[in-house]
Amino acid sequence: MIHYYDEFLKKLRQKDELVVISRFTEPNLEIAEITDRQASLPDGGKALLFENTGTDFPIVTNIFSSENRMTIAFDMDCLDDVCARISAFYQAIAQYQTSNRFLRKSPLSELAQYVPKTSNAGSSQEIAFFPPDLNRIPFLRNRPYDQAHSIHEVPMIIRNPYMNTYSIESTRLLWHSKTTVQVRFEPGSQAALLINDSPQGRIPLALFFGGDPLYTLTGIIPRSVDVDPLLLNGYLRKKAIVMVPCLSQPLEVPENCDLVIEGYIDKNAQMVASAACGDSTGFYCIGEKEPLMHVTCITHRKNAVLPMIVPALGPISSRTFVTKAISTFVETNIEQSVAPEVRKFYFPYFSKRDSAAIIAVKKFYPGQIHKVAHAIWGSGVTALNKLLIIVDEQVNVCDRYQVSECIRQHYNPSRDTLFSRGPLSLSDHAAPQRGFGGKICIDATAKSASCPMASSSQSDSYLFYHKSEKDPLRDRSEARILIAVDEEVDLNDRDMCLWMTINQTDPIRDVTIENGILYVDACIKKQGDRGVTRPWPNVCCSSLETIQTVDSYWERLKTGDFIISPSLRIQALLRNGNAQISE
Repeated sequence: MIHYYDEFLKKLRQKDELVVISRFTEPNLEIAEITDRQASLPDGGKALLFENTGTDFPIVTNIFSSENRMTIAFDMDCLDDVCARISAFYQAIAQYQTSNRFLRKSPLSELAQYVPKTSNAGSSQEIAFFPPDLNRIPFLRNRPYDQAHSIHEVPMIIRNPYMNTYSIESTRLLWHSKTTVQVRFEPGSQAALLINDSPQGRIPLALFFGGDPLYTLTGIIPRSVDVDPLLLNGYLRKKAIVMVPCLSQPLEVPENCDLVIEGYIDKNAQMVASAACGDSTGFYCIGEKEPLMHVTCITHRKNAVLPMIVPALGPISSRTFVTKAISTFVETNIEQSVAPEVRKFYFPYFSKRDSAAIIAVKKFYPGQIHKVAHAIWGSGVTALNKLLIIVDEQVNVCDRYQVSECIRQHYNPSRDTLFSRGPLSLSDHAAPQRGFGGKICIDATAKSASCPMASSSQSDSYLFYHKSEKDPLRDRSEARILIAVDEEVDLNDRDMCLWMTINQTDPIRDVTIENGILYVDACIKKQGDRGVTRPWPNVCCSSLETIQTVDSYWERLKTGDFIISPSLRIQALLRNGNAQISE
C-alpha cells in the first residue's frame, strides 16, 4: 500500500521505472528538456529523479506518461481495474445519495469507513518555515521565452463551507516574490465558485506536493461539486485519508504530504498582470491577469521530494495513458449525473484534456444529440469543452480510425453540425475573448437503425491542406472536413495537424460550411484580423542552445540510449518574436 511518496519511488525503482540523476541539473530550461525527451518515447520513457537541483528539494518528473507507472500509482494490476474501481465508487455514491442517509451517521454505508480522519500532527509538518521563503522551493523555467519561473498542476485545497468538505483541484503557480505566488482558476471551477461565494475577504487555501501520488491525479481530474476528493482517494486506497490542521490557516491538509504551502487570497484585491509562460497547450500564455496568493507558512517532511509536471510539448502520444484514466473518471460521472445515455467518453491525447472530447451514446429519440451536447457544455465537469464528436455506442472512441469512419459515413456538415458559445479554458488563445468563445458538436451517429457502419474505407473523413492551395478540393472530394494549416506544418504529421487544429481554431470565427463541406481555418491569426482581438502566442519548445547543451552531457546522465530532442520537431513552427508573435 502506497502512503508516502518515497514508498512510491521505491516501487518505481523495483519495477525499473525510475532513473536517478545525481549530476547537478539546471532547473532553468534543462530539466524540462531532459523530461521532454523521456516523455517523447512511445512507452512514455521512465520517471526521472533529479537529486541535485541547487535547492534543498529533489524533483521527480515524467511520472504519469506510462501505463505501467499509472497502475503502480493506483496500486492495481491494470488500468481496467482502475476503471472498475472508479465506477464502483460512483455507484456507491449514487446509492448513498438515493438512500438519503448521512454518511457520518450511517455505520452500514460502504463509504463510511473511508471518510477522512483528523490527527493533531503529521509528517508534513516536521519542518516549518516562519517566515516563509519561496526561494527555497525549486520553481522551474521550462521554455526559453518564459518570463517567470513556474510550477504546473499543483494540487490546491480549499474548504467548501456549504458541505463541510474540501475541494481539490490543480493550479499553475507563477513565482512573484519570496512570499507571494500567482495562481490560476479556470472559469466555473469549484475553487473559483467557492472564492466568489465566500462572505470572507481573505480566503484560506493550501498547496501541497508529494504524499500519495493519487493526490496529483485528484487535482487534475474534473469532478462534480458533490464528490469529496478525499473520500474518493480513501476509497481507491481502501484506507481513510488522515488530515492535520495547518499551522497558519484554518484548513486541514493530508498528513503525509511532502511539502505544504499555506496562505490566503484577498478576493477584494485587484488581479496582477502575469508574465508570459509556456502552458500545457504547447503554446505560451500571454496577456493574463491572475490573483496573488499570500504565503503565510511552508512546512515539509524531512528528505521531502517534490513531484512536478512539465507542461506538454506539442502532441506527445505518451499522454494517452493519463488521458485514459481521466476519461474514465469523467465518463462515470457524466453517465450517472449528467447524461445517462453516454456510454464511453474519451479525451484525445493531442489536445488539452478539456478542449476536445469524443463520446459514444445510446441514441433512440430525435434531438437526443442536441440534448447531450448541451448537457456536456452545461456540466461543471466538462463546461470548457470546445470540440465534441458524438458517435454510436458500439464505436471504440479511443480508435481514431473508427471515429474517422463514422464521420465519413454518417456526418453531413450542413445537417449534423451544432454551434454554440460558452466558457473556455483561460489558456485557449484562439478564443476571441479570454475564457469565452465558440463551441462545435459534430454528430457522427447513424441517422437510422437500418444504417450499420460499412467496412473501413481508404479515404479520410477529414483532410489537411496548406492555406496557400488554390483548390483544396482537388483529390479530396470525399472528405467531409477540410482543415487549412500553415505552410510550416507537415501535412503527413497527423498528430501535429490535429494539435494545431484544436489550439488555433475558434469554432464560430474560423469554421464555415460551404457546399456540404466543413472548412476550418487552423492557421495563425494576427491581432486586428476579423474576430481577433488578442495577440497570438508562439509555440513552446527548447532553444537550440539548450538542446546542444543537453546533448553534450547526455551520456553523463546515465539515463540510457541517446534520445533526440522532440523540440526539433517543433522548431519549424516558431515565428518571429518571443512568447508573442511579432509578425
